[in-house]
Amino acid sequence: MSIFNGSFNPDVDKLESEGDINGLIKTLQKGNNRNRAMAARALGRFKDEKVAKALIEALDYDDSDVRWNSASSLGKIGSSDAIPFLLKTLRDDKWYVRLQTAEALGEIGDERALLPLLESLKDNKIRNNVAIALGNLGDSRAVDHLIDGLKDDDFSFRSASEEALGMIGDEKAVPILIEALKDENVSVRRHAAGALGKIGDERAIKPLLDAMKDDKWYVRLQVEEAIQELNARLKENEK
Repeated sequence: MSIFNGSFNPDVDKLESEGDINGLIKTLQKGNNRNRAMAARALGRFKDEKVAKALIEALDYDDSDVRWNSASSLGKIGSSDAIPFLLKTLRDDKWYVRLQTAEALGEIGDERALLPLLESLKDNKIRNNVAIALGNLGDSRAVDHLIDGLKDDDFSFRSASEEALGMIGDEKAVPILIEALKDENVSVRRHAAGALGKIGDERAIKPLLDAMKDDKWYVRLQVEEAIQELNARLKENEK
């Protein structure tokens, strides 16, 4: 029995399980919007030049779910060829498409995304995800912008900025992260500890030890893990 019926309603799950790339691409190009979105998601499993090409084309499709899934899959397969097209999609009129595009750019890790992502920190709908994407890029040119994020009123953005700073690992962020260990928000305190552990600067040892007195047990747990990670990094650097 064919997996395509007369109205072109394929069994996308079967196409995916059989690794039928051509069938999935055909569905992405000619199926209804629901199946197009499913096919775009499924294609993220396959690192293939023709897959990337089809997904890039789908970034311009009318249906936002198709664009969302296409951006996601391009990030998963790590298509550097998609960068110019994803940068365009970073200005999509749907915020959730922009959000997924930012994540994809972070996953691909191409420095061409740096300046557009920095600009997207002004987009309040997606800036938390943009911060993490910048962390994935690992470019120290983002550090000052992320440090500014720790001064924001929104605790979730402060937390995301801290996580990104930990991913980048630049010691320039250590003083403000130490200060954030005393933030009024528990999430910010936890993320500050985690970032300090990842950076591994000895200046953070005493402040982290002091933070073991935090009144929230889950903050203390993160601080303990951060101290262990920091000590491990210091020992590694001594070799």
